[in-house]
Amino acid sequence: MWFPPALIDLPNVAPVTLPEADRPSWLFWILMGPCASGWLVAYGLAIYRAKLDKRVGIPVFVVEVNLAWEFTLSLILDQADVQRPINLSWFLVDCFILRQTLAYGWKDYPGMSRRAFRWMVFGVIAWSAVFHIMTTYELKDATGIYTGTGLNVFLSLSFIFMLSRRGSSLGQSMYVALAKGIGSFFAGWTVLVMYPGHHLFIFLFLTVWTIDATYCVLLYRKVREEGRSPWAWNRGPAEVPDDPGVLTAVR
Repeated sequence: MWFPPALIDLPNVAPVTLPEADRPSWLFWILMGPCASGWLVAYGLAIYRAKLDKRVGIPVFVVEVNLAWEFTLSLILDQADVQRPINLSWFLVDCFILRQTLAYGWKDYPGMSRRAFRWMVFGVIAWSAVFHIMTTYELKDATGIYTGTGLNVFLSLSFIFMLSRRGSSLGQSMYVALAKGIGSFFAGWTVLVMYPGHHLFIFLFLTVWTIDATYCVLLYRKVREEGRSPWAWNRGPAEVPDDPGVLTAVR
């Protein structure tokens, strides 16, 4: 026996092998409905904000990894019947965000040519698709919950990094932040109802909710600092003299 003894013993049965908990279908849809709708609204509002500011509204790397997740789990992998149409609807809307990413995303990478940026985007999408396929297959994760939950943590952090990197509210709005937060909140409860004994999900979604709330506060303060209303629907782009978007990229 190794000294000192382990503080936490491993379970006899890995939680990942446990089946979904029994739950009424109406409870699933009460939780999953706002989750799916919240994300669709967040996507739509991000597209609208990006058109106004000419800056992508979703962090570039998140667009790539998220698009690959939605693509593989709606068109490639065997998926739970109830989840497939939701993933497909997200994927179709995300295609518009990808288009905006190719048009505006290079502004977050001023030291990179637009050609190199495009190669990076499609390279990350391809790698992420393979990763999602292999991970989902390895875990036999028919609902994509493990990769999706991990992606959600990465997404939430990326919004804060994007705000810090840009130093302004360009491409961002409180409405996107709130819609994303609502979608993630109900996603968490959906997962916890389906898999109540999975402590990893409890930890990850508490992390997501905390980060989402932090981002809302930081974005609100930034917009106020810029002298504008965080709730103005058609507020103009923030004036940032050193914004790399005013530079001409090498094609």
